[in-house]
Amino acid sequence: MSQGLSWAEMGEEARTEYWASLALRHCTGLGARSCARLLRTFGSAYAAVQSRQRWREAGLSQKQAAEMATGSWRVTARQEWDSARDINAVILLWTDPLYPAPLRQLPDPPVLLYCRGDMTLLQAPAFAIVGSRRSTEHGRTVAAHMARCLSSCGVTIVSGMALGIDRVAHEAALARIGRSIGVLGTGIDVIYPRGNCAVFDAMREHGLLISEFMPGALPLPEHFPVRNRIISGLALGVLVVEAASRSGSLITARLALEQNREVYAVPGPALDSHCLGCQDLVRQGARPVFSAEDVLRDLADQLRPYGISQTSLSEEEKSAHEEGDGIDLAAIKAEAATDNRRVRTDACTQGDESAKGEDQPLQQDMPPLDAAERLAPSERRALLLDCLRQKGPMQADDLACTLAMPVSEMNAMLVGLEMLGQVRRLPGARYEAGV
Repeated sequence: MSQGLSWAEMGEEARTEYWASLALRHCTGLGARSCARLLRTFGSAYAAVQSRQRWREAGLSQKQAAEMATGSWRVTARQEWDSARDINAVILLWTDPLYPAPLRQLPDPPVLLYCRGDMTLLQAPAFAIVGSRRSTEHGRTVAAHMARCLSSCGVTIVSGMALGIDRVAHEAALARIGRSIGVLGTGIDVIYPRGNCAVFDAMREHGLLISEFMPGALPLPEHFPVRNRIISGLALGVLVVEAASRSGSLITARLALEQNREVYAVPGPALDSHCLGCQDLVRQGARPVFSAEDVLRDLADQLRPYGISQTSLSEEEKSAHEEGDGIDLAAIKAEAATDNRRVRTDACTQGDESAKGEDQPLQQDMPPLDAAERLAPSERRALLLDCLRQKGPMQADDLACTLAMPVSEMNAMLVGLEMLGQVRRLPGARYEAGV
């Protein structure tokens, strides 16, 4: 079996497993949770496809097995197969020894990942730093300081490659020992937002970029909530630096809690609208953070096997500035002013339907209620909510199968309805209709 190989480097066995993985990914009615059940029950995607008559052993229905037998998945699976042949990226399969152990523990891990960069970072202790795209200067300073200090100790910083908090966390961490992992809401070969070109280049050269979406996948609104589970899933804990109420960062924090990860928040100034989400997290039990030492102290037991402790954070590292350590951070920072201007422009033009450029803000960057409405179109809501009221709490995969919808569309709708307060997520990733 492959150990971090591109399509061209794969042997026959690895390509067979890759094709079977695509069959699971593209089969209608199978989501990440159902695929994980199959992989754990049968040991590989190929064995799962060959054993579809026994899918009941994995808790799946006969309808799901019958859908696999129709071969309806072949057209879109072939599209992904062909797109992977044309890019230089590692294809990391569930059966690969390099597949990250923390992701294997999730109830809904990705069947496969596309990767570019230093694969060894997947074996390092990781910590996620997330927050608002429309961040304040103070928030960006805090995020950079936290990322720089933790990375100096050997902790790999994970974030989502967005503007604002995500970006400065990546930049600051890249110049230190731990470096950084960027989890994309697009294909591995798609740069979004467009102004992040230099950051992408630096991450590919000195960090790691990963995506579960097929090469060429565009930054669709439904992709970002889905990728958030990987950000939190890779990490020992998640720090939210700035977040308004009902922001995408709070979804990441909620996922972290479900994954038994630690959740931290920078409380920020009282009455600051940029920090209301963080303050809500603290009220709900998230640990308030005021320095990198707080994180190192709290995660001491989990970091000790890696030789990381509070003493790893010297006074010199606490006060260090981003000299570069061989990385051309000057080129990255030169774009910051341009991106900040773009953020302000986006905020002014967001309601203009004629603004359709690549930099138009998508789900993760839109006001929460606008994003929710877009993710949960009114014409589909009634069917979903009626189903939940009649049948009671259900998981996304079961809902998608019942309503004959793609699981990716169902996941997006559930996120939107959750933000609107029309559904509630329960333990075990089940959803119920709100009251």
